[in-house]
Amino acid sequence: MYKNIILFFALCLGTVLSKTVSFKVISFGEKVKVKVNGKKYTLKRYNDIMFYGKITNLPDGDLKYQYIVDGVKENFERTLDKKENSTHNEFYGRKITVSEPPKFSYPGAKWNKSIGRTELFDQSYIPTIHIIGKEADTLMKKPKNKYYYMEKVNFYLKDAIHTFKNVRINPKNWGFAKFQMRMELINDNIYGRTLLKLRNGGEDPLNLRQLIYGNIIEALGIPSIKSVMVRVYYNKKPAGFYTLQEEAFSESFVKAEFHGNPTTEKIKNEKIGEPFNGEAGAEFDYCEDLNYYGQFKSNKKNPNKTKLRALAKAIKNLNTKKEKELKKFEKQWFDIDSFHKAMAMEYLTADWDGYWYSNANFALYDVPQESTKNTFKHYFITQDHDETCGVGLVAPHNVNGYDHPKLSYKTLIRKQWEVGSPHRILVDKFINSTPALQKRFENTLVSIVQNIFNPVEMKKVIGYFHDRYMEEMEWDFSFERVYKPSKAASKDMPVYDFKNYETALTKQAGGLVWGLYTWVDLRAAAISKEFCVKVNGVKFDSKCKRDY
Repeated sequence: MYKNIILFFALCLGTVLSKTVSFKVISFGEKVKVKVNGKKYTLKRYNDIMFYGKITNLPDGDLKYQYIVDGVKENFERTLDKKENSTHNEFYGRKITVSEPPKFSYPGAKWNKSIGRTELFDQSYIPTIHIIGKEADTLMKKPKNKYYYMEKVNFYLKDAIHTFKNVRINPKNWGFAKFQMRMELINDNIYGRTLLKLRNGGEDPLNLRQLIYGNIIEALGIPSIKSVMVRVYYNKKPAGFYTLQEEAFSESFVKAEFHGNPTTEKIKNEKIGEPFNGEAGAEFDYCEDLNYYGQFKSNKKNPNKTKLRALAKAIKNLNTKKEKELKKFEKQWFDIDSFHKAMAMEYLTADWDGYWYSNANFALYDVPQESTKNTFKHYFITQDHDETCGVGLVAPHNVNGYDHPKLSYKTLIRKQWEVGSPHRILVDKFINSTPALQKRFENTLVSIVQNIFNPVEMKKVIGYFHDRYMEEMEWDFSFERVYKPSKAASKDMPVYDFKNYETALTKQAGGLVWGLYTWVDLRAAAISKEFCVKVNGVKFDSKCKRDY
């Protein structure tokens, strides 16, 4: 009988204390412990900054725990759900590890050619990138126009750790102490991506515009570069809070975006086309001489621009007034729907460094699987979305000052331009050449505003990210960087502080006269007034005349 009682209590104890849990935390300390339900356990160093431990005989219910680094305990308590037997890759001192952000929603077909965000661009988590080696110190102290080869770079994602050696980095935008970096994984990849950029919205006090822009165009169902905010360190020293992003005209991007299987998150083994970067002055006039297309740059040493020239010829010969001819052209040569969405976004955000305003910063890609021997289907891709929603918006792009977001898109329909090439061939042909195409573009423009670019939807998403990244941006502004740009390099570059981040949703920051919310309010109200349509968050004028 007594044996049975002992056995019974042993079984009960085994039921209560039967759980094994793995704890994983990123820390820059030397000694790390985890305190679980009042008891402390030492964690082992896994690599440079990751500590882990597998603890047995824990209770089956929810677990309360805290990390302790070099004797300093976190000032909050974490909870691991009873259903889980492992933490994610947590960050010491960061209270919320995973938080699912609200997403923009737009009707219609979604882009289904991509492998998707994968864990690399999962915005529910804030990854950490750690650059290791002597060359990293050299790069951060005095960046030059050259390639730097990093001994090692570790990517800490939500659950995985990826390590790469001999990573090639070249710096850009040296006018800021927090300069940008272009990173190439030589003979390697992370979820199919081989080329990534660490971008800093140095002129954006919120450091949010390019992230939000990318999320919108992804929701619109057009080709979109993926982004995620990351903490970057080098040799255990802080570099900053960056936007990790793809490069639109790279083979890395087009493989993942145009030749992916979203179910398996794998890139298909199929022929790829040739992506081009449309730099300042790149246009689609037809010319037999391929040298005319010199502003279309490629990552290849000897790019083949014959398909690009063929597209320009097809555009020239197209009669957009003939509906059947237009439909055939769309199927064989150029996706007009995605171009309309891209231009609507350039207008709504006053993306003055893009195609419509400046004849620059776009990518073009032909898809072999949608092409024939004599026709080549192309897609227009937008990129570099930091100079948007008022950032850097001055003359000659803005001669109306604060009222610029009140202007109609029709002010961008011009016979001749003073900036970039004299004409915007794609706008002239696919928006302004016929009333039907113009109406089609306007339908797209209004739909984007009613579904996404309105005060209600934009503030819901922007407000979430602003709150989510508050502590990250406070950290970003808390330390002094070793690189000091020269006066010549930093001339006219804005200098912001954490206070600007806190207030720049609604208030002026330096020369940026519009808060981000303010810009959205003004632009959405202008669309409501011009097209006499109801827009969420905008007071509707019932007396307006509907000319739409």
